[in-house]
Order: sequence, then C-alpha cells, then structure tokens
Amino acid sequence: SGTTVPPRAQLVPREDELINIVLLGSDGDIVGDNTVRTDTIVIVSINTRTQTVSMLDITRDLFVYVPTPSMQRINTVYGIGENFGWSGGGFGLLRETIFYNFGIQVDYHAFVEISGLVEIIDTLGGVDIAVDCAYQDPPLVDADVPAGAIGPDDNNVYILPVGYYQFTGREAMWYARSRGNSDAFDRGRRHVQLLESMFRSARDNGQITQIPSLWSDLTQVVETDIP
Repeated sequence: SGTTVPPRAQLVPREDELINIVLLGSDGDIVGDNTVRTDTIVIVSINTRTQTVSMLDITRDLFVYVPTPSMQRINTVYGIGENFGWSGGGFGLLRETIFYNFGIQVDYHAFVEISGLVEIIDTLGGVDIAVDCAYQDPPLVDADVPAGAIGPDDNNVYILPVGYYQFTGREAMWYARSRGNSDAFDRGRRHVQLLESMFRSARDNGQITQIPSLWSDLTQVVETDIP
C-alpha cells in the first residue's frame, strides 16, 4: 500500500497476573455481504490480584501491520484470518496483530453479532445509560430509535437529548452505533459504556452468579474460547 511497516511494539510488562480478553462485535448478520468486520474491538484486562478490570477500545479504522504480511484496517483482520485459514482462525491472526502493534498479549476472545448482543441485553432486562451529550441520527438497520428521542425532523433525523435512560437491546444498538454527529473515538467510548452498563445490570439482578448455569445459553449467541 506504500505505507511503511511500523516497528514491533515493545512488550507491555505484566506486573500482576492479568487475563486479557478481546471482545469483538460484528454487523455481518445485518449487512449480509459475507464479509466479517469487527467494528467493535475492546480489550478487557482482568487483574486477578487487585480484583479490578480495565477496558481499552481499539478504533476500527486504525491502520496496522498484519503479519500476512500487509497493512490493513484492524477491523478486517479477524475476517482475513477466518477466510484464509490462519492458524487459530480469525482470533489467531488478530492476536498476533495486537501483539505486534500494541505489545499486548491477549489470552481469549469473545465474538458476537449485533442480533446476539441485542438478545443478551434483553435477557438482562435492558441497560441503564447516562447520555452526556445529544446524539442525532435517522433510524438504523435492526435498531429502534430510543423512546426518549425527539423527532423525526424533515430529514427523518431523531435527536436523543442528554439524560438518563433505560434502553432495550435494539434501542441500545441505536445509541452505541450512532455516528451522525460524533466520531469513531466517541463511538468506541459508548461501546465501553454499554459493556459497563451490561455488567451493572447482570450484577444488580443477580445474573452474575448464574453465569455457570447460563453458559450454554450464552454460547448459543457468543463464539468464545474462554473456558
């Protein structure tokens, strides 16, 4: 592509025992073009000593070195690994790409399509989210405009004002995917915010303790190698 390959990133040292899991979200089930793009890439780092969790969003359009070798947008890496039979599939190639470009060792992955994420959120009974700036967009495919939105205007655009909302799964998808008046970095921030809200819902309604019994149901909509 004419872009100089960047040098390998230095290894990020692990001073504590960490478990790093990359969460991947794709819109392949609604786009239907037989192309796998992971437009959501969030690394969840669990510190088993301090009992804390950190999350790092990786913007989907980041141009990175992929050991195929080539330079590509990072949201295409998983699909490349799946389509070309890379060792370990899509996650195998993405793990090597993350390690080369960020120096982060990822242990496991979880992959979900939009419809699966909607199902999980609805199983949790919805999510509560504080919207700290107004968002505007027309209706989005396979999403519901939140009930608190204003509109539509003459261009079929709705505005979601600042406020505290309870979203259904499909309403949460409108909020998380909206980009009418924001950028990719803000969108990534909302993805992390949604994950935090899902955790709170699962904790508050007691479903966290039910994960072992719900695991078989969860893996019907989530592809993962987490034991």
